[in-house]
Amino acid sequence: MVVRCPQDELNIYTPGKTASELSLTFGCTLFQAALLEMRGLTADSDINEIEGWLCPDMAKILSSLDLGASSSAAVEIMRGLDENSDVVVYGDYDVDGISSTTLAIEMVLAKHAKVRYFIPHRFNQGYGLHMDVAQSISKRKCDLVIVVDCGSQDVDAVKMIKARGIPVVIFDHHLVEGVAALCDTIVNPQISGDKLARKLCATGVIWCWAWQNQLLTPERLLRLLDLVALATIADCVSMASPLNRVLVQKGLSVLRNSPRAGLAILMDKLGITPAVLDSEDLAMKIIPCLNAAGRLYLADLAVKILFPGDDLYDAVDKIISLNKKRRELSTKILSQVDISEESDYQYVLTNEEWSVGVLSSVASRICGERNAPVALVASVGEIMRGTLRMPSGGDAVGVLKSLAPMLNTWGGHRLAAGFSVKQERWAELRDEMERILSRVIVKGEKEDLLYWPASDISIDIWKQGEELGPFGMENPSPKLYSPYKGEIRISPMGKNGKHVKIDIGNSTLLGFGAAEMINDRDALIGWVYKPRIDTWRNMTSLQLILDKMVIS
Repeated sequence: MVVRCPQDELNIYTPGKTASELSLTFGCTLFQAALLEMRGLTADSDINEIEGWLCPDMAKILSSLDLGASSSAAVEIMRGLDENSDVVVYGDYDVDGISSTTLAIEMVLAKHAKVRYFIPHRFNQGYGLHMDVAQSISKRKCDLVIVVDCGSQDVDAVKMIKARGIPVVIFDHHLVEGVAALCDTIVNPQISGDKLARKLCATGVIWCWAWQNQLLTPERLLRLLDLVALATIADCVSMASPLNRVLVQKGLSVLRNSPRAGLAILMDKLGITPAVLDSEDLAMKIIPCLNAAGRLYLADLAVKILFPGDDLYDAVDKIISLNKKRRELSTKILSQVDISEESDYQYVLTNEEWSVGVLSSVASRICGERNAPVALVASVGEIMRGTLRMPSGGDAVGVLKSLAPMLNTWGGHRLAAGFSVKQERWAELRDEMERILSRVIVKGEKEDLLYWPASDISIDIWKQGEELGPFGMENPSPKLYSPYKGEIRISPMGKNGKHVKIDIGNSTLLGFGAAEMINDRDALIGWVYKPRIDTWRNMTSLQLILDKMVIS
């Protein structure tokens, strides 16, 4: 949706001496150099950092990556598996959880061992390794339990399994408060890994660990990067990390050239051409469908799509239907939240009718639109389950840590975390969380733009910029600024009259939802636009999408 934006809310970078020096020193184009300058780099920056942006070397990065002191201990356990081994994989219900579950399953099967997996129910059980499941695993016996994307702080559940003589290996990436679970080994860079390792999602942790220790052939591991790409984009980890970017780049290549059967069917149903798949397709189309399984049903359905099984077409149809229902529920909650902004609790919001499974995505949207913290909470039996989202610079885990004595369970990341509380303590927690969140100071940050007139952008230039991607958290897709020179021609676009084409000289901006405001050009000084490569019927073109009308 196009908006009007005052100039003083923007940082507009004009390529100058710094960009020219970067271009000459490192042999990149002026457009690439200007984008690097916007990210705070100069010709004097470390060459490894520059190369990490322009041409990240996966093998070189992995050779020095430190996943933590305990990572080597897991190797012997995994290498000891054989056809007589019985393994249980315990995962989480989001895309990182199902991707890491699938990856762990494939690694176990490569050793010809038997494998079962379990993913908790979001509503009935919630996040983490639960005592009831630990009891069940302990009674049924197995030779190894692999816990992925959770488990680091589930001390009692791990202790119970170990008491039955069953080894436990944890692969995780969540922040750990206090003492981590005592298990045979825990591979979690947040405990003792290096800076780059701490930016990985759980699927990335497992994959990098497997690569470093040659647990599978390089060829097989490279084919499994599709799972890493899905999880990395879904979990919104840093895309300023050269390791994350190169893993996603290579994972996208796998998805484009040889997608696994379930994903190929899903892409076909969603109208996605695999050969031109990009990270936006994953983020906006594929990942919401996979997430919908765990949000409204069982995450097992998504695992079934990632790990080839029977009735794939039925599974894909069901997951698309679930995603449609998710969108409907999200829309309903958003309409109710708009009303509740005037209530006593504008930071902590709850409703008995809300579905727990869709709260996180809705909270993320509210947080982004308000640029303020928000907690959404719903009732599940005797437990209240909630999700907390913080704007850039916030600390969701820190907030929950301060409330830990009142909480039943909690955990997550700096900007996104989940929690549960018993009904009898809900009112107390709500009031205290409201007090804490209302005192969070959000620093307003200006949006960075690159001064690049629309007449000067081309498909080749934009492809140069895309080489700094894939884009995402901490590496946003570039937005460009073009000055308004007074001469424009407007024509309608689409059937509903809401969209317009704006011809500015020899360039055209596509203004989606801009029909009502485009005639109000008082104080207009420029346009903010986003280039996008579009492929239709095997024809590729560059589209310029209008994002903002800049006013003085």
